[in-house]
Amino acid sequence: MGESRKKRAVLIGAASASLPLELAERIHPDDFIICADGGRDLAERLGLRPDWYVGDNDSGGRPEGLPATLLPSEKDVSDLEMAVDQALRLGYRELLLLGCTGGREDHHLANLGLLEQIDQRGGKGILLDGANEVRFLGPGCYLLQNRPRYHYLGLIPLDAEVTGVTLTGVRYPLRDFTLHRGSTRSVSNEILPGATAGITVQTGHVYLVRSQPEPVDPCEKEKLK
Repeated sequence: MGESRKKRAVLIGAASASLPLELAERIHPDDFIICADGGRDLAERLGLRPDWYVGDNDSGGRPEGLPATLLPSEKDVSDLEMAVDQALRLGYRELLLLGCTGGREDHHLANLGLLEQIDQRGGKGILLDGANEVRFLGPGCYLLQNRPRYHYLGLIPLDAEVTGVTLTGVRYPLRDFTLHRGSTRSVSNEILPGATAGITVQTGHVYLVRSQPEPVDPCEKEKLK
């Protein structure tokens, strides 16, 4: 258990929107791959070998040949939420979620909410597709390098007010600013070339969204793994 905390779990859902094969380059050799139902098909399309299966087999998933958490077809939570629970129970605290956007919007929004659940249980989650990378941030100070590189960075406030927001190392800096839910004040920012972004939140919670990935120099690919 202690050793597993040093590694990362990759959770793969059944939605395949905006998932180019290049995303497989973001997977580390020692990542633990958990497939949520039909996510097994997506994992295999990405050339990944699953380590665990969670699901009720209603979206084309199949548990054959894998350790499995089998679920009833009628249940109160999604297959992906149970996959998150399984990863956390196994001791993983860094979770990467793939195949969780596009398709049904209720699932998409609920999957974003799973990032908060991961945070509340002591983990760190990233939801990733071909165009975006999303993290949940609470009060604290954070440093973010633009690796892999994305063109845009945005903060989406989740509370009525998010106070004490400071952004440094970006094109449009903020200092001790208050963001209001529903405002677009903090979208379409950019990390300055060669800079590390500093993000401070005093109260409230935000989604940190990086979008529009930029081409990766082949010489840098090994550094990103």
